[in-house]
Amino acid sequence: MNLPVRGDVLAFVHIQKTAGTSMKFVLKNSFGARHCDIRPVDPSRNKPVDMDDLAFARRVYPGLLSIGGHELIEPTAHLARAVRPYTMLRDPVRRAVSHFQDQNLRGRAPPSFDAYIDDELNHDFQVRKIAGGPDLEKARRLLREEYFFVGLTERFDESMRLLSSLVPYALDLRYVRRNVAPDNRFRDAVMNDDRQRARIEAANRLDQALFEWVRDEWYPLLRSRAPAEALAEPLPVIPDRPVKPARYVASRAVHRLRYLPALKRERRRRGFR
Repeated sequence: MNLPVRGDVLAFVHIQKTAGTSMKFVLKNSFGARHCDIRPVDPSRNKPVDMDDLAFARRVYPGLLSIGGHELIEPTAHLARAVRPYTMLRDPVRRAVSHFQDQNLRGRAPPSFDAYIDDELNHDFQVRKIAGGPDLEKARRLLREEYFFVGLTERFDESMRLLSSLVPYALDLRYVRRNVAPDNRFRDAVMNDDRQRARIEAANRLDQALFEWVRDEWYPLLRSRAPAEALAEPLPVIPDRPVKPARYVASRAVHRLRYLPALKRERRRRGFR
């Protein structure tokens, strides 16, 4: 499968709670100081990364080849054809519950799960990330015509091997399992509550349709274009305790010691707080 005619930078649209943290470990471990966990210079809530933000990242990361982040929202509009977008999807009910649980553990959640579901920005979250709004047909079209890959959290190892077969760069698929909830009692309580589950399903009908289309039609088509033997093996998992691989350490160091300080200075220079 040929990649769309775009720039050289791979752009991982990191949808919360779709194994994106594990994906980013692979990206940092593969690209080192050429991967950026990109953020908008303008720190306003839900501000999409745009061409100005990409240009700023390029100044900090010479030879930039990979970006990823939660603020990569509808990159096909905000980054034109400067990047090659891809993403991961997850069962919408499980993703929504996991998202709220994660926010709750971090102290960022609304006061109740009902308040979380009442917020329309949490409805059809995956469709909105891809299409910029609750537009199912647009999301399908963009995944079909503009994204070179979409994987499934439920088939993470296979998805990563499939991604590796489609990109023009070598990926080091070793990773550390990251961002796993230490306590799933809340998730289990919601999943076993018929009223709460019905509310989640009602708020994510578009996401459910997109997920089923990818799972049943688009992902199998992508999979059929890769050698079957290349998809069968599980990924090598790195223990979390020992020293991390050199490229991963380099990526983290550049992010913390160069990118974030430079971003802070640029925000201050532009008058942002």
